[in-house]
Amino acid sequence: MGNYIRPLSDVVFSIASDNLWIEDSAIQQLYTTAKLTGMKRVIGMPDLHPGRGYPIGAAFFSRGRFYPALVGNDIGCGMALWQTDILGRKYNADKLEKRLASLTDV
Repeated sequence: MGNYIRPLSDVVFSIASDNLWIEDSAIQQLYTTAKLTGMKRVIGMPDLHPGRGYPIGAAFFSRGRFYPALVGNDIGCGMALWQTDILGRKYNADKLEKRLASLTDV
């Protein structure tokens, strides 16, 4: 298991496994968004894909500016966050991935 937070530039980062395929146009949209005034960080998540002008599946941090077009485009796009009682030192990413893949909707 490695660190999946990958700097692509001083401002642009990607959080994704090396095995994950991400469209080049989505990465290009990250770089384009990073050029907006006041943009400090642009982070592509594992579900990153191109949107209409701006990437979907990304997080943005800007200072002194608010960009409404960047908010809400990826609501319900498939990312989730779970809190577990698994201790960090006992964490096995491959085993957890297999267990999560076997879950069904309740």
